Amino acid sequence: MALLLGLDFGTSYFKVGLFDPDGALRGLGRVAVDKRSPEPGWSELAVEEFWRLLRKALADALVQADASVSDIVGLSYASQANTFVLVDRNGDPLSPLVIWNDRRAHPLEPAVRKFGDSERFCRATGFAGLTPECAPAKWLWFQRYQPDVWGRAKRVMTLSDYFTFSLTGELAGDASTAAFTGLYSIAGGEWWPEALGFFSVPRTMLSHPLRPGTACGRTVPRALDLLGLPPGVCFAVGGLDHHIAAIGSGLGRLADASISTGTVLAALMLVDTVEPVAGCYHGPHVDGRFYRLAFDPAGANQLEDYQRQSAPHLSIAQLVDLAALLPPGMLPESVAREDASRRHGATMRGLMERISATHRALLRRVQGKRAVRQVIATGGGARSSVWLQISADMLNATVIAPRCHERACLGAAAFAAVAAGIFDSLPDALLAMVHSDRIVEPQASTVAIYAEKRFGVERL
Repeated sequence: MALLLGLDFGTSYFKVGLFDPDGALRGLGRVAVDKRSPEPGWSELAVEEFWRLLRKALADALVQADASVSDIVGLSYASQANTFVLVDRNGDPLSPLVIWNDRRAHPLEPAVRKFGDSERFCRATGFAGLTPECAPAKWLWFQRYQPDVWGRAKRVMTLSDYFTFSLTGELAGDASTAAFTGLYSIAGGEWWPEALGFFSVPRTMLSHPLRPGTACGRTVPRALDLLGLPPGVCFAVGGLDHHIAAIGSGLGRLADASISTGTVLAALMLVDTVEPVAGCYHGPHVDGRFYRLAFDPAGANQLEDYQRQSAPHLSIAQLVDLAALLPPGMLPESVAREDASRRHGATMRGLMERISATHRALLRRVQGKRAVRQVIATGGGARSSVWLQISADMLNATVIAPRCHERACLGAAAFAAVAAGIFDSLPDALLAMVHSDRIVEPQASTVAIYAEKRFGVERL
């Protein structure tokens, strides 16, 4: 049995999916990522813990699939951006993985923001508004506050760079996540010399950014110790998690755009050329086009926070069921205080509507003047028929939920299938592996209600 391994390096969870060439999910491992914060605002993950979590997730997936590692013929990944590690001349880590949301570089904020707000920066990178959370700002921090560590660093590697190098020995990564660092020239398809100079990072310290989906060698012997994979497994570089989830959802074939509900909220479309748009990021797609992405950090954890703080006796699914019993736009204050179930349902529905309204605002950013008639929903919200209907009504568009819930893993597995020679091209792989499940049409009466109602997302 030939299996394709797709890994999703999410901020809150790592997921490891095993797929057959028809796109069926044979096994899934899912592990929570417990980051540490040795100083206020820091966010780190020990490199040893990174590999331990992946080994556990892969072992769980193999048990589910009733398979062995010898069945795996190809692998790729979907990754968070701006998470990195410093390595020495032997390729050994000098630092933990510094997570993208680490805030240690905030003392450098004025200079970083000034550089990121320049017209030159926007033209080169395809976005504006560089923040101290970007990886290069934290490289400046190491230069200033831990010069001994920086002085011993031979290379700086993003998470995708490090994963690729560790398993294949190749000094390569993907341009999809590189585009989020502020160092990558979207027009030139390479690192931007002016940004390298500003952040004092020699080009020799960086890996080579490849177009997502590019075949990149095979696993080497140390992959057995790190991940439990034998040598010789075909490897393809992946890309940004939102980007790969959209690919694994059929973007461009099943729908015009995608929305994602996870740790952050996002909307993504494919465009032929890069034209800087306020609040949007751009990165290279697989076929010469580009993705345009807008996101908001206030993600689905709003639901988890409410459940944990106000309704610990109910599950998220139970709260969603309560929300389904109530009409659109209903305010919790309109429900009698003693009617606890209806108040919980009204609050939950309000949160779902506010998140969908954020998706609407994000989608308007990325679409520009282009009409959007079909939207793919990814992330946890795509599992709920109630939420799918809210999204269709809020967006006034057909919302499609693909059959596989683990779209980032599936998109990565499609890359792996091409690298392994199972399919000749990515379109062939996606045609065989990505299938729609539910198609939800907007309801005119609810569309009208949502069009008139404000949901507190004007700050976007």
